[in-house]
Amino acid sequence: MARRRRQHPLLKIAQAYLNQHMPEMAGARLQLRNLDGPPEAPRYSVTAECCLQACPHGVAPAIAAVGKCPVADCPLRCSVRLLLSRRGTVLHTTQSTIHWQ
Repeated sequence: MARRRRQHPLLKIAQAYLNQHMPEMAGARLQLRNLDGPPEAPRYSVTAECCLQACPHGVAPAIAAVGKCPVADCPLRCSVRLLLSRRGTVLHTTQSTIHWQ
């Protein structure tokens, strides 16, 4: 039987931040990425996105929910990018309607 993977601790911090500051993003799928840079720079980025209404471009909700929407900038999308330090401090938050790569 396969063991269940533990959730990364920074994802828990990011989810708590979103639940507190952006309740509309509470159920969004989070993606964690490592960043390069000098020692004082952010080490991780966490992105999340969700569609606020049915898609006029015909993209299925299941595809949009996992971040595979082919529309780069959609006014119905709510997306957020958090920049985190090594210790999990949220350094910067960017809200947008674009699909973060």
